Amino acid sequence: MTARYIPDTAKVLEVILWLTTESPGMDVYHVVKCAYYADKRHLNQYGRPIAGDQYEADEYGPLGQCIYGLLRGRPLEALALELNGGPIPISVGDQDHVVVPGRDPNLGKLSQSDVEALHWAIENYAHMSFRELLELSHEEEAYQRADGGRMRYEDMLDPAPDREAKAQELSENARHAVF
Repeated sequence: MTARYIPDTAKVLEVILWLTTESPGMDVYHVVKCAYYADKRHLNQYGRPIAGDQYEADEYGPLGQCIYGLLRGRPLEALALELNGGPIPISVGDQDHVVVPGRDPNLGKLSQSDVEALHWAIENYAHMSFRELLELSHEEEAYQRADGGRMRYEDMLDPAPDREAKAQELSENARHAVF
């Protein structure tokens, strides 16, 4: 059994808005990678990801499907936000791929631990070059084990004596998770 979450699209949007408000000038790649590393940290510290995004082992590293869908304005993510035809409140530059928030994040949708993990990710990864992030993310165990497919949250857990027990707990509780 593996941990499968139903992504909270509205919360994923707030993650994007928080990252790009806190670190103006962040491009799509850095938003995606900071979100991944924040999720991984939150998972290891608190036993759940921030918003339950599903990660694929893409050629450029872990790729959150919901976050990338929102950044690219895919219809399913827009429908999941129930915007009733309104625009997603972010824009992405055509040339530089910089993500510009259209509003401030709704901090009522992010827990204190979510914000801590996101802040940690910015401090540790936002300054890295594309190449550095690419190489680092390709070294991730979860990325390597996915072999080009869906990454498992259990494989994002840090090595620890109780890793197997934590993995079992994740797989048992994921379907009941509320973000």
